[in-house]
Amino acid sequence: MPQLDLSIYLKALAIPPDFTRLESISDQDAISNLFSWKQKASTVLGDLLHILQSKDGENLSLEAKADVLFVSAPFLPQNLIRDEDIFDPSNEMEPWITPEAQRTAQEVVSSPLLSPSKGLVTFVLTHNLKPIFNSSPHPLLHLGTGRRLPRPAGGPMGMHDYYEGQLWKQYPGIDKVVLWCVQSIEGDAYESLWHLVIPPIMAFLDDFEARYKLHGIAIVQEMLRHVPKDLVKRTGVDGLLKQSFRACMSHLQSPETPLLLKKSIVASISLTLLTTSVSIGTKPSSSRFDELSSLLGEGIISGIWLYADDKPEVVKATFDALPPLLSALSIGCVRFFKALIPQLTHVLIPQPTIDSDRKIQLSAIRVLDTLLDVGRPRVEFWKETILDAVGRCWVGLIDESTSMQVNGTSRSSLEAFTLKGDVKEGLQSLCIRLAEVCPSVIENEFPRFIQADRALFEELIPTSIGSVVKA
Repeated sequence: MPQLDLSIYLKALAIPPDFTRLESISDQDAISNLFSWKQKASTVLGDLLHILQSKDGENLSLEAKADVLFVSAPFLPQNLIRDEDIFDPSNEMEPWITPEAQRTAQEVVSSPLLSPSKGLVTFVLTHNLKPIFNSSPHPLLHLGTGRRLPRPAGGPMGMHDYYEGQLWKQYPGIDKVVLWCVQSIEGDAYESLWHLVIPPIMAFLDDFEARYKLHGIAIVQEMLRHVPKDLVKRTGVDGLLKQSFRACMSHLQSPETPLLLKKSIVASISLTLLTTSVSIGTKPSSSRFDELSSLLGEGIISGIWLYADDKPEVVKATFDALPPLLSALSIGCVRFFKALIPQLTHVLIPQPTIDSDRKIQLSAIRVLDTLLDVGRPRVEFWKETILDAVGRCWVGLIDESTSMQVNGTSRSSLEAFTLKGDVKEGLQSLCIRLAEVCPSVIENEFPRFIQADRALFEELIPTSIGSVVKA
C-alpha cells in the first residue's frame, strides 16, 4: 500500500523563525503574515489529527510518525514547573501558538500511533534532531560517544565559534521535541542513546540567552529522574552539568534571572544527590557534603548574595531554593549559620524609607523554619538574633495596620492583605518552633516581650506558650 504523503502538512507547520524575535519586528506586514500563519497552523494540525484518527494513519511509516511528532510537539504547553511567586515566561503561551493549536497538538502527540517507543524516539533523535544540533558541535563533547572531552575542541576560541552557528535556533519550540524524547526514554535505553541526547541538552544549557538555559534545565531535570547515575559520571557529563548550572547562577541581569537561579539551584541539588547516592543504611559520602557546601557557600552566598543587594527578587529566588539544599546538608549547614542567619533576619527588619517586601519575608521565614529543624544543636547561639528580627517584623506589621486605620486609608490589595496575614502566621510558627528546639526561650526571651508590651506581643507568643510566660 503506498505511503501517505504528508509533506504539504509538514511544510505548513514549519514555524517561521521570526516568531523568536517578534518583539523586535516593527514591519506591520511581517507581523500580519506571522499572525495569518498562526491561524492557519491550527487548521493544519486539525487535518493531521484527522489523518491519525483515520485508516490512513495506520499506514504511516516510522519516518512519517517521527516527522509528525517533530512538527507537532512545538505547539505543546511549556513544561517548566509553574511558580506563583516568580514571573515565569513559560506560563505565557508562545507567540506561534493559539489555544486551539495547543489543544490539537496535545491530541496529536498523545495519539496511540505516536505512543513512545524506543524505535520512534531513536528515529526522532537520529533523523530529526541530530542534523540540526550537530551542525554546531559543543566544543567539550565527543559527538560519537556523548563523553566529555579532556580539552575544548577548537582551542580557547571553540566556545566562541560554537555560538556563531546555532542552526537549532531556527526551529522555535524544538526544546519540546527534545523534552518529549527525554520523557520517553527508559532508564536502560540511555546507554545506547546517550550520544544523541546530550548534545541538544548542552546546546540549551550553555547558550548565552537565559530563556534557552531554562529550557535546558527543564530537560535535565526530567533526565535526572530516569538516567543511571553511573552513566552520567562515567562519561564526565556530571562535571559539564555542574559547570553549566554554576554559569546559570551567575546570570544576574535578565528578566528570567529569578526563575533561572531557582531552577538551576534545584537542578544542582538533584544532580549531586543522584551522583553521590549511596546504599541504604550507609552514610552519605564526603563528596556529597563538599558539593552541596560549594553550592551554598560559593554558589549562593559568595556568588549571588554579594552582588544582589539591590535585587530583592534575586535574593528571594535563592531563599525559595534553600530549604531542599539545607535539608540535604542536614547538620552540615551549621557551618554557614554565620552567613545565613544575618541575611535571613535582615529582610525581616523594617527599613524606615522602604516598604517591606512581604513575599521575601515569607520566604525567609520558611528558610529559618528549615534551619531550626536541621541545625538544632546550634540554634541556642542564634536565638536572640532570630527573635530580635521576629519582634521587629511583628511591630512593623502592627504599626502598618494601625497607621492605615488611623488615616482611614486602605492601600492594601487583597494579595497584600493575605501576604501580611501569612507573614504574621509565619512569625507565630517560628516562635513555636523556636520553643520546641530551644526551650530556654520560654523562660528567658519570651518574658521580655510580654514585659515590654503585653498587648503588642501577646498574640505573637502563641497561647500554649504564653500561658507559661508570666508578666
